[in-house]
Amino acid sequence: MNFSVVSAITRKDVIDAIRHRYLLTALVTPLFVALLFRVMLPGDDNRKPQSLVVHAAAGSGLVAELRNTPQVTIVEAASADATVSEVQKRKAVGGLVVPANFDADLAAGNQPQLTIYVNNQKNLFEQAAFRRLVNQTVRSVAKQPEPANLVWVDVDKKENDPLRDAANMEQVFLPMLLILTFGMTGAFVVPLLIVEEKEKRTLDFLLSSPASLNDIIAGKALTGVVYTLLIGGVLVVINRQLIRNWPLTILTLVLGLVFVVGVGLVVGSLLKNTMQVNTWASFVLIVLLAPSFPSIGITAWFDKAMHLIPTYYLSEALRLSMAGTITSQLWINLAVLLGCTCGVFAGAWWALHRRG
Repeated sequence: MNFSVVSAITRKDVIDAIRHRYLLTALVTPLFVALLFRVMLPGDDNRKPQSLVVHAAAGSGLVAELRNTPQVTIVEAASADATVSEVQKRKAVGGLVVPANFDADLAAGNQPQLTIYVNNQKNLFEQAAFRRLVNQTVRSVAKQPEPANLVWVDVDKKENDPLRDAANMEQVFLPMLLILTFGMTGAFVVPLLIVEEKEKRTLDFLLSSPASLNDIIAGKALTGVVYTLLIGGVLVVINRQLIRNWPLTILTLVLGLVFVVGVGLVVGSLLKNTMQVNTWASFVLIVLLAPSFPSIGITAWFDKAMHLIPTYYLSEALRLSMAGTITSQLWINLAVLLGCTCGVFAGAWWALHRRG
C-alpha cells in the first residue's frame, strides 16, 4: 500500500466533502440534533425555577450551593420520611435527604450516601436537568471525581412506561447521537465518496494511476474516519462530564467507527449512483440507529431482533464504558463488535475487488 497515495486521496476527499452540500449536511446533522436537545432541556435562566425539597439533618454546604442556583427553589422538609410526601404535595422536581455527617465525610475523602428522589410525574427533560444539576453541584462542593454514593429513588413512577426506565436521559441520548454520527458516515458519507468516483468515471482513471484499489479503499475509509472523529469528538467534549472511563470509551468509539466505515465501503460497492445512495441510505441509517433507542416494549421478538444488529453491541458498550461499569458484559459487547468489524471489512474487500 502506497501511503503517500492514500494521503493524497484522503486530502482530496476531505476537501470535496466540505464543498459537497449533501455530504456536509449529513456530517453536521448530529451536531444540530445535539444543540436542539440542549435548547429543549430546562434549566436556562429564562425558565421558571423548579421546586426542590430538601431535608438536611445538620445543615450542609450542598444545600447552600443549591440555594444559590437559579434553576431551583428550595423547600425544607420537616424530616427524612416527609421528603417524598412533600415532593408529591409541592409537585417538586425532586428531593434530597442529606445525612448529618455528609459534609464531614466529604472533607475526609469518604463517599457518604446521598438519597435523591426524582419525581417521575415531570417530563424526561426536566428529570434529566435535575439529575445533571445534582451531579454537578455535588462535584462542585466536593471537588473530587467520585465524591458521594448517589442513591436515586423514583417517586410516582408509572407502571408500563418503559421510556421512564432510563436512569439518565443524557446518558441514553449521547450514545444515540454518537451512533447517529457513525451511521451518517456508514450510510451517506463513505458510500457517496465511492459512488461519485463511479459516476464521474474517475475510478478508472485512479486505477490507471499509481494508486491501487487498496489505496483507493484506504483513502475513502480514512476520509470517513477523519470526519467522524471530528464530529464525534465535538459531541464527546461537549458531554465530557458523562464520561467516567475515558480509555474504555475511546476504545469503544474506535471500534464502532471502524465498523461503520466498513459498512460504508460495502454499501458504496453495491450501489451505482447517487440516486441509489439517496434511496437506500435512510434505510441503512435507521437499521444502524434502531438498537440505540430505549426499549419501548413493542414485542419481545422485536427487542430480541435488535440483538442481530451490530450497533446494539456498540450502544451497550458505549453506555457501560461511559458509566465506567467494567463487567464481563462490556467485554462481550466489544468482542462481538470486533468480530462484526472484521466480517464487514472482509465483505467490503471482497465486494470492491470483485467490482474493481
